[in-house]
Amino acid sequence: MLKKLSMLLLLFWGQQHGFAQFSQARLQATGLTCALCSKAIHQALEKLPFVQKVTAQLKESAFDITVKPGQHIEPAPIRMAVEEAGFFIGALYLIRGEESVMPALNSPFKEGGSYYIVVEKAARGEGRTCQILNEHFLTEKAFAKIQAGPQGTVMRQQPGSIEGSIVFYLKCQ
Repeated sequence: MLKKLSMLLLLFWGQQHGFAQFSQARLQATGLTCALCSKAIHQALEKLPFVQKVTAQLKESAFDITVKPGQHIEPAPIRMAVEEAGFFIGALYLIRGEESVMPALNSPFKEGGSYYIVVEKAARGEGRTCQILNEHFLTEKAFAKIQAGPQGTVMRQQPGSIEGSIVFYLKCQ
């Protein structure tokens, strides 16, 4: 009971004081072998309702995503779009706007339809770029390394879902 009450209080505080306002994302895909592969992901991402613009960085197998004004980045549909195109996410970085305030460490917050928890912040700097640390948003090797380290310990102490929605764990730099 006490654990549930403390989670509700953290959730309420996070929702009131911690909107990160992610306005861009950078996706690194795995499994790309040619320009047609890149085109398949590009087209899949452009179909997402919150996406304003997608710019491919072919040399890096990366895609820069700009969100429509007034919309929110939704990581789950990004993952689905990439996987339906036949590829996987190697890394997904969310970039917050200049005017936004980063939420407190280990405090759940909601943006759009997604819940987030910052499990690591840079000691210095603005922390405007946050990497999603969840499984399927990293390579298997990178995810295994995180799970074996201190970030994995922190993630296991946090809720896996809130109100039936997955929680995305963030490392912000």
